[in-house]
Amino acid sequence: MSRIGLRRYPPWMSAAAVAAIVLLAGARLITLSAAEHAAELRRAAQDVMQHHVHLIEVQLQALLERARQESRAAASADMRGTAAASLPAIPARHAFWTADSGSLLGAGDADPSISRALVSEWLAAPPRERATAGFLGPVRYGSQWLVAAQLPVESSARSPASGRARAFAYEALEDLLVRADFGRLPSEGYDFELLAPRDAAARPLLRSRPAALEAPVSGEVRPAGAGRSAGAYLRLAIRPRSGWYPMGSIAAEVTLLALVTWALAFGVYDLAYSVRHARRALTTARERLRAVNARLSTEIEQHDALQRNLEHARYHDAATGLPNRRYFMGQLDRALRELHARRRQCLGIILIEIERFTLINDTLGHTAGDDLLLQAAQRFAGILEGTEYSLARWGADQCVVLLSDVESAAVVRATAAALHAARQELFSLRRHRVSIATRIGFTCIARGLRRPEEALREADVALSVAKRQPAPLAVEYTTELGDAAVSLVNLEADLHLALERGEFGLLFQPIFELRAAAVAGVEALLRWRHPVEGMLSPERFLSIAEETGTIIPVTRWVIQQACRLIDDWKASLPRDAGFFVSVNLSAAALRDPGLGQHVRQTLAATHVAPRYLKFELAERGLIENVSGTRAVLAELRSMGIELMLDDFGTGYSSLSHLQMLPFDYVKIDRPFATRNERADSAVTAAVLQMSSSLGLRSVAELVETEAAARSLAELGCDFAQGYYFSAPLEAAEALQLLRRTPAPATNVGATEAPVAAPAAVRSADETLILEVPPTMMLPEPP
Repeated sequence: MSRIGLRRYPPWMSAAAVAAIVLLAGARLITLSAAEHAAELRRAAQDVMQHHVHLIEVQLQALLERARQESRAAASADMRGTAAASLPAIPARHAFWTADSGSLLGAGDADPSISRALVSEWLAAPPRERATAGFLGPVRYGSQWLVAAQLPVESSARSPASGRARAFAYEALEDLLVRADFGRLPSEGYDFELLAPRDAAARPLLRSRPAALEAPVSGEVRPAGAGRSAGAYLRLAIRPRSGWYPMGSIAAEVTLLALVTWALAFGVYDLAYSVRHARRALTTARERLRAVNARLSTEIEQHDALQRNLEHARYHDAATGLPNRRYFMGQLDRALRELHARRRQCLGIILIEIERFTLINDTLGHTAGDDLLLQAAQRFAGILEGTEYSLARWGADQCVVLLSDVESAAVVRATAAALHAARQELFSLRRHRVSIATRIGFTCIARGLRRPEEALREADVALSVAKRQPAPLAVEYTTELGDAAVSLVNLEADLHLALERGEFGLLFQPIFELRAAAVAGVEALLRWRHPVEGMLSPERFLSIAEETGTIIPVTRWVIQQACRLIDDWKASLPRDAGFFVSVNLSAAALRDPGLGQHVRQTLAATHVAPRYLKFELAERGLIENVSGTRAVLAELRSMGIELMLDDFGTGYSSLSHLQMLPFDYVKIDRPFATRNERADSAVTAAVLQMSSSLGLRSVAELVETEAAARSLAELGCDFAQGYYFSAPLEAAEALQLLRRTPAPATNVGATEAPVAAPAAVRSADETLILEVPPTMMLPEPP
């Protein structure tokens, strides 16, 4: 290394150059070695994959041979001169025969639901593929996958009708894989993934690990002799569990390379540093003299800057540098005085709150949150450019804008709308692109002497209304909003005393069993008889009760009242009267740690069996805390109390909720039950079929027309409620309805009496009940 080179470049640069050269050379050698090893592993994996593909194909061919044997057996059965529908039911186990129309002719298993599921899959196939021999599925049935082979029954001259029948043979995919010795793959050190390539998204059937394999070796399972033209039946993908690259040897080589690089770089650095050390010692004294002079100048500048910073910190936010509340209140006070002196036309105050601000602080840090607020303020300032305004930070996640002189309230509305639209463009925070939502409340002040606090209160009330809306928007303050805010405060104060004053009451809406045309039970509906505002529905006060915590004692009161009422009704009804009372539980009530104990004690005190009481839970409340909710529901279910999933189909519907939580009923809301005075057959049929397959009973809500009730009965819905059947009733009226209605059938078969829908019942303060006219008899569900 030359003398000029040592003097021109710092020591670390020379060491870095040597280290870079060594690292590049060593990395190239390690990469070539790893690539060669990976190629060897891929060749070995290809052989293993082809072997297991062959074993699976052999088992599938055996399944096809079973279907061929069933076809011969069906052809040899006694079908002389008879139609295909008269085939005797003598198939072997895991086999069945059907007609081409899909009707089941014979099944070798006790439970024909598997046969029907496979026939449905076969009927869903294209006509050309359905007419030929081949494989079905894999088809999902419960918690397992089924594979099936189907062939047409070989017809003969003596029994031509057999040509209209088909023979099926099926087997669980897991059993087939066991016989194919598929369990050897993990012991051989491979992760595997078995897919169904016929689906557009290559549906996974079986995996050895939760995530999809990266860069696997894959092969297609194509069983011979099936007449398939649609491609592979299955696809097998495998990958060594330790990966394609030898991490142990690579780590050792990398470690060795790092040690060699460090040794060479350290030697070069030490040599260069020694040369430069002498030159640094010569310049130390000169630098100290310069430092003394610079320190003196700096202290003078700092004194001046401190004076300016003290004045700036008094009126500006320390984190963002934006004007603070003190600055804004001074500007607002001066603007109000000028407005009173008629030197200005109107003032506008716009209060902006950024949503998800706390989430950004928790995930990216408080400095990121301050940066977001600063970027938003800069964007707002760009929109307000050209107007006389003041912009300040009002709260942790709030900005406030003062439009000092505007022509009218329309200008304030347009400005608020423009500020609200500014949120649409993404913000850049620490290599992240984030979007925000804003809630805006604004007010326009034209005339009148007001204190700054009063003017800001109007914008704050408008912002509170905007925050309660489902979608982000800008809300203008009106006199009605101010009155509503005062009313809300009064309502919250009255809510704490309503239970003590006995102002709560219950109405009961009957739930009808469609098949038996009988009242199966009632739903308890909470009402508040407010001394000033009259009868209030839960929509007016339930959210306030949840926020303040009063929902817990109210819920306990409802449970006690329902159990006492059940005890009274049992004494007034025949002994065999089967009815229930369902009580709604909110998400806040489920967080009551003593809920289960209270229910248990109430049932014991009122001598009510758990079968008379049911609980309804709204789906939107369950998604907030599924794990905590599961324990509470399990405790209630262990007492023998049945549970209903309410509002299924209102935007949160998830099959996982039905599988994870111990529900017995599913209540279908209006979007699934009716549409334009009739049942939406396609959607409702799918929901009812799903509920039935999970062993759940269905209850349709808000049924208001005869057409809707008729369609629901035809689709196989179990229960229904709504104004077509009955409006909410007082307890005495509900008891009278139970007395005049026959007890619901407990086990109605497919061939029993047809379903009758009861006539509509009027509101609670009108004529009570109408008889069931014969013209309202509905056909039996299929």
